[in-house]
Amino acid sequence: MKRIALILILFTSCIDPYTPPIVEQDLGALAIDGFIDVFGESTILLTRSQNISDNRMPIIENGASVWLEDELGTKFLLSELEPGKYVLPQQPFPATNYKLMVRTQNSKEYQSDFEPVKISPPLDSISWKITDDLGVEISVNTHDFENEEGFYRWTYEETNSYISAFNSAFIYNYTTRKVELRNDNIYSCWRTKKSSDILIESSVRLSKNIISNFTLRYIKQNSELLRFRYSILVNQYSITEKAFNYWRQLRKNSEDLGTLFGPTPTQLSGNFKCLSDPSETVLGYFYISSVTSKRIFISSSELPTPSYYETPYAGCEQSELRLADVPNFTGPFLLTAEIPDGFGPAILGYYYSPTQCVDCRLSGGTNVKPDFWP
Repeated sequence: MKRIALILILFTSCIDPYTPPIVEQDLGALAIDGFIDVFGESTILLTRSQNISDNRMPIIENGASVWLEDELGTKFLLSELEPGKYVLPQQPFPATNYKLMVRTQNSKEYQSDFEPVKISPPLDSISWKITDDLGVEISVNTHDFENEEGFYRWTYEETNSYISAFNSAFIYNYTTRKVELRNDNIYSCWRTKKSSDILIESSVRLSKNIISNFTLRYIKQNSELLRFRYSILVNQYSITEKAFNYWRQLRKNSEDLGTLFGPTPTQLSGNFKCLSDPSETVLGYFYISSVTSKRIFISSSELPTPSYYETPYAGCEQSELRLADVPNFTGPFLLTAEIPDGFGPAILGYYYSPTQCVDCRLSGGTNVKPDFWP
């Protein structure tokens, strides 16, 4: 597991941080993102663990054979849709328990424990409120009276609409060295991001199997997410007690990592093992469950207006391109608007700005409106 210990050396007059060499333990271990959706298409991701300071893209485990298997030996083969991404189409799962099997290109076999099929109760509602500091807190509510106690996990996808610093009405044709009207939109975009927090809760300590106002998300008042319209799609999963304990320990390890006086993160074991080498570390936890989902929208008109919004466009400015300089225009810039003459229909030239200030797609979004967007 990737770990960093942070040591502080205390002197009489100051405190200097010291970061020791990273402990390279279990780097390159197979990580299996192993969730099967009972009523939908399922995706299994295979990667290799990396050093916490490694900023490269995850190491993909491609070319593997991945299949689901029930207690009678019936197999459901997953297809590698793209490198490291294995997909199983929606289909019935009539058995009670299933395990996930993986065989890598080097012929190593990995197997999960048998896990029971869990059915998630309906997600009752997603609520939100304005906090004392004028931010937004988003919570989830659910219940399941058919079972005495429940263990739940949530993930979400959030989408917000945003605009770039400047609208571009023109393009520069480098072949003709002339200015032309732009016919596409690079000013308004939508950005979607998946949750990374470990969101789990249980009703074990409660008198009824009810989860009320469990906080999923807090957003600062001046976050760009809330500038125009924000949407969150929440997915709810019912999990076993063992899976709940695994995610709880993983969350604890994440929170304790790097603290000075916190406990040392423990070696976390999921429910996978390597059949050819039982001592090998395997990361991940397999579970099979239905998913219940809900989406809500929050509009800026429902919220207090902050004095400013945090955006990636701080420092963006426009410069002037005079008509005489149009044939020599070059560089990583985009034209935005005309510079009016002020005394008639003629123009003096054009404004321009760095590409990253004008093209909203460069801030991690798309200019294609999502199907669910109002």
